[in-house]
Amino acid sequence: MQRVFCARSSRTALRNVRATAGTRGVRSSAVRRAVTNLTMPAMSPTMTEGGISQWKKQEGEAFAAGDVLLEIETDKATIDVEAQEDGILGKILAQNGTKNVIVGKIIALLAEEGDDISNLQPPVEETKPEPAQPSTPPEPETSKSEPAPTSSTPTPSHSHKHLEHSRPLFPSVLRLLQEHNVDSLDKIKGSGVRGMLTKGDILAHLGLASGPTGTFKETHGLDEHKSKPAQASEKVEPPLDGPAVRRLIVSNMLVASTRARVGPASDGIPDFDSIIADYLPSITPPPTDKVSPVPIRSSQPDYFEGLL
Repeated sequence: MQRVFCARSSRTALRNVRATAGTRGVRSSAVRRAVTNLTMPAMSPTMTEGGISQWKKQEGEAFAAGDVLLEIETDKATIDVEAQEDGILGKILAQNGTKNVIVGKIIALLAEEGDDISNLQPPVEETKPEPAQPSTPPEPETSKSEPAPTSSTPTPSHSHKHLEHSRPLFPSVLRLLQEHNVDSLDKIKGSGVRGMLTKGDILAHLGLASGPTGTFKETHGLDEHKSKPAQASEKVEPPLDGPAVRRLIVSNMLVASTRARVGPASDGIPDFDSIIADYLPSITPPPTDKVSPVPIRSSQPDYFEGLL
């Protein structure tokens, strides 16, 4: 349970006045001293309103500094409000269980000992005057109302009506219907998916197209002009029979073998055979029937043979 102190205004000047009056012999049957307003305190910087849970003191009951006057409920906790100075609880304005009391609103009146609290009345809260609205000057009345100039060409009026159909309508179709003021859709047969209306159906219904799928014109002259050179360049070749196929194979083999025997071209571009020739084994000459003669050595050893 948290504890806070309720601030009160200082009464030093009033006490000095009462002391001066007592020394001069001024007496009064009912003394009315200053009354302090107890307002709804703010328990946190974000608090705007709260509730009165329970008053710990009753009307007319005296209290000392540090006594708990009441409990205040907020949306987070219940907090005790303590008195900062001695006094008397003169009148309670917000009873137990009061909710949504705005911070700063007067909830009780506090007095001092010896004050007349029998006729305490709550002070009248000053209401903030509403800001005066700026007065708009009256518009000058025109003596003669001139008619608006009408244009020679009438502007087409498009009425946006709600069109009902068993199938959903595309935005382009709906716009086309509104532009041509088509009200009844029962006479238009849809050629789209599951009977949906298309723009071609609307144009065909209005007579702006020959059919819902549009028109197509064939350009015979252009196609014939393009096809004639192609037909002239093409030559019909008879199919190859067996002997012709064999002759073609033999001729291709002859050309390939001739290219293999011929060296590289004069332009210096190496072919495949010349590239792999360095990596192939050398070709040994074929054996011959001739027998090489055996060298004849003299019977006497030549002592200078190894030196020269």
